[in-house]
Amino acid sequence: MTSPVLAMRDLVVRYGSHTALAGVTAEFPGGGLGLLGPNGAGKSSMLRAILGLVPPTSGSVTLLGEEARHVGEQLRRRIGYMPERDSYIGGLSGVRGLAHFAEICGIPFQEAMMRAHDMLHFVGLGEERYREVGTYSVGMRQRYKLAAALVHDPDVLFLDEPTNGLDPQGRRRMLDLIYRVRTEYGKHLILASHLLPDVERLCDHVWVLDRGRLVKTAPLAELTAAARGAKRVRVSGDGVQAFAERAKAAGLSVEPGKVDGEFVITRVEGIVDPGEVFTLAMAASCTVLALRPAARSLEDAFLEALETRGDAGGAAA
Repeated sequence: MTSPVLAMRDLVVRYGSHTALAGVTAEFPGGGLGLLGPNGAGKSSMLRAILGLVPPTSGSVTLLGEEARHVGEQLRRRIGYMPERDSYIGGLSGVRGLAHFAEICGIPFQEAMMRAHDMLHFVGLGEERYREVGTYSVGMRQRYKLAAALVHDPDVLFLDEPTNGLDPQGRRRMLDLIYRVRTEYGKHLILASHLLPDVERLCDHVWVLDRGRLVKTAPLAELTAAARGAKRVRVSGDGVQAFAERAKAAGLSVEPGKVDGEFVITRVEGIVDPGEVFTLAMAASCTVLALRPAARSLEDAFLEALETRGDAGGAAA
């Protein structure tokens, strides 16, 4: 069995008396992972803990099979990080600064320079490669950060709000570049963002954070299952719970809806047939009050996850 790209076990991160992450346990098998959550949910703190930039208070993080708190040179060469804030060396041109980043990762000077030229062409900065990075526009600096995260050819790419501050054209260009990195070059992607369309475009797994706790983890296709024939059904009678249990026993995914007796029913492979719903309800001695397609967007799923969290205690970071 292939080990997960990322695994967390009871991860706790505190800054003094402030709890940023409160006992997070989850696994990411690989592909594209979107970290969702409102401001202060703990997304950036989670990235820093994964990258070994802040030590966990307790618990563990395993990245590519290695303990993240002991991130060494070999593991650092396999990960790329695009931070939310600007990160460049003042006074250096784009190509020289990028080559320096590659050299830090152990790449010899000549090869580092070749990679720097190639990456700047890839992100559309080839004609600007001899300009000082400090003179770049916001959109250019964002693409430069992406180039810096990729110049050493990592296996996993971490992106913290990569479209932050971009206009619609710049945002589309950035998403297109990241999509190519993910699909054409086969890089694993971990994206922290509050922009749901970005996550829908780039990711196939989603973790929802709220006040330092992981409140939802699921494949994106499961959260937005309407396209695969998911159904929203409401039943009544003494067998409501039995209906849910029978549906699960039949191999269906069952999630509670917004009102009593309502469920969102999904089949991972194939559609949910209406006749099957009525058969299950009859077996559970229930009456079907409503049955319709479960037209749910990622935004719907995100808001439902936060509503389920309710007013329970938590932390922020």
